[in-house]
Amino acid sequence: MAARSERFRHRSVALKLNLRRMEGSMDLCEAFVWVVISFLPGMDCFPMILCVTLNPCLDKTLTVPSWRRGDLVRGVAVREVVGGKGNNVARALKRLGRSARPVTFLGGWVGQHCGELLHRDDGLDPITVLTEAPTRVILTVLTQSTTEQTAFFDPDPAITPAEADALIDRVQQALSQPGVSALTLSGSSPSPATHGVYSDLVSLGRTRRIPVFLDTYGPALEGIWGFWPSVLQLNRREAAGQVGKSAVNDQDVLSLLANWHRHGVTCGMVTDGPNPALVQVREKRYWAIPPAIHALNPIGSGDSLLAGLVDAWLAGTDTEPMICHAMGCAAANAVVWDAGAIDPEQAKRFAGEVILEPIGRVG
Repeated sequence: MAARSERFRHRSVALKLNLRRMEGSMDLCEAFVWVVISFLPGMDCFPMILCVTLNPCLDKTLTVPSWRRGDLVRGVAVREVVGGKGNNVARALKRLGRSARPVTFLGGWVGQHCGELLHRDDGLDPITVLTEAPTRVILTVLTQSTTEQTAFFDPDPAITPAEADALIDRVQQALSQPGVSALTLSGSSPSPATHGVYSDLVSLGRTRRIPVFLDTYGPALEGIWGFWPSVLQLNRREAAGQVGKSAVNDQDVLSLLANWHRHGVTCGMVTDGPNPALVQVREKRYWAIPPAIHALNPIGSGDSLLAGLVDAWLAGTDTEPMICHAMGCAAANAVVWDAGAIDPEQAKRFAGEVILEPIGRVG
């Protein structure tokens, strides 16, 4: 029976790949095949999403009583979670019912601990490349009974060219296996050896007709050439850096979105925290106004937004519900402490409160 199930799985994957080649109907066919397969008993065929992080961290939160600079402060609680934007995306996708697998560098005892936490606390099975440099720690000091927090970042690790190549090889091996449905690339590049990694991975994904979702900035974004991602997301500060300004206005953002579209980006989004986001999906442009919430911790909201885009994209969701779903996931992240630890029902409620205002079509 197991062998028969395995043969059926490979036939279903082959059927899926053939259907994806049908011009103009790829998303609908992909969704149809996976919905049908998911209802067949005994079929372990759920598509996997690879979530790449080049600059992971151990995100440690120390909760302390009210304090002043220079005090000797004793903490009242410590909370640890594996950070890095792609790890947050994977955590949010798992909460949304998707199969996600982090891909990242880990080094030293901190890296070993991060691997253990991903397995034990998040139920994730990461693909890891061991590094000589230790994984960084981000210490956030949270004042008890408030939302006041201060974060201290370790220096970025120095990744070697051999380690960068090893990560690309591991992703290429994973993409060569059946069942990978999407590739997400999130966060900054820690060292010169990794600046071109995302560009290489975008090319690997797009040549295999796998949708690629990119959320990065600085040298990693500047290194994108040739193939561009299916989806590209930035915040306003990152967008300003890309165009070489200290700040951007709405027209700057719209021009940036139009430029991405010309390079083949299907969905571009520039967020602005609790303020409206600007979105372009193919030729359509929107203001996306998020719901009013009482934010507890906004860190990870952009990662949860990206997870929402992936989730809706793979479900074949129409443009406007896809945007609302993504914005709902971002809001659901902001009302919890741990990045990516979203409640799907809460995300659904928030999605219903998102307001979309069409701006007009491009061209």
